Amino acid sequence: MFASISITRSGMTAAILTLFTLCLYAQMTSARSLKFSLISKDIEDVNFITAWRGCHDAALRNGDECLHMGDTQIGYFRGQRDAIHKAIDMNVDGIAISVTNSSFIAQDGLPKARANKIPVITFDSDLENPDRHLRRTYIGPNNFEIGTRLAELLKSVRPDGARICIISGGRFDPNLNERIAGIRHTLRGTLPVPDDMPAPLHPPAALKGENGWREDERCPLFNRGDLELGLAQLSQAIQNPTLDFIVPVGDWLLGDTQRLSKIITASGPRAPKLFMATGSPTDEQEELTANGTIDGYVAIDFYRIGELVYRQLRNYALGQNVVIAEEPALQVRQSSALLDQESQPPM
Repeated sequence: MFASISITRSGMTAAILTLFTLCLYAQMTSARSLKFSLISKDIEDVNFITAWRGCHDAALRNGDECLHMGDTQIGYFRGQRDAIHKAIDMNVDGIAISVTNSSFIAQDGLPKARANKIPVITFDSDLENPDRHLRRTYIGPNNFEIGTRLAELLKSVRPDGARICIISGGRFDPNLNERIAGIRHTLRGTLPVPDDMPAPLHPPAALKGENGWREDERCPLFNRGDLELGLAQLSQAIQNPTLDFIVPVGDWLLGDTQRLSKIITASGPRAPKLFMATGSPTDEQEELTANGTIDGYVAIDFYRIGELVYRQLRNYALGQNVVIAEEPALQVRQSSALLDQESQPPM
């Protein structure tokens, strides 16, 4: 009996020592400044700068660090691969990446991060479904829903259909392809689509007249995030007399709002209507929407995405496998000038 008591006490002592050691380790880990890498598609893009600021500000409050890494649009997905390798060499505590080309970084970059036991999450743009085992979770908006909301704006203006031209960044951008898929499915009338629909490598086929909706044969137009190319494409597309809507699934054209406004104004009142996906609206963007230069938008809160990215990476770095379920809200707006036109009786 005494031997049994002795063993029990010994076991209790060992358990207490183990618990003390674990608590001490957790304290040491939480006290250490953590360093995370936020890898953008384009480090000069205002939306990704905004996301980094959200991450940076949240990290600062805990004495941590959030680094903005990547390349300009010129480097594109190869720049992302290089940024992943650099982050690994810096021994960061976690990586968040907005994916430009899923299969490319899934072959070169992310496997090395996994081998080094660095937590990886995606934000804004997720990996393609076959590659998602290389990340822990995704933080950001439902990109398919962004496309759906854009399509609903178009339908509110032309419920019986119209001819459209979609403008995108790159052919392999997962999030942009999801937005295009949302537009096409909604206008085609093939909803609902399961919430867990995998990010499409290629969106469904272009609209060919379903429900009255048709895409111009020269579209989609791809600008790779290049402002100059994007504005040149807009200048050409807007002269097409058969087009009713131009729909950029990103806000590249807002990089030079003065030139954007000049292009729209010069095209006259019969110009195609412009609806786009954007980041958090600026005062300038709100003014362009109020005066009808932009006819409507679906906006994403990139600052909030950045805050959530930091919180999720910190959770993983501290050994907490709690996944943040919050999905940043979308803001949808239609130009008051366009609404005024719709309220006018037919001539």
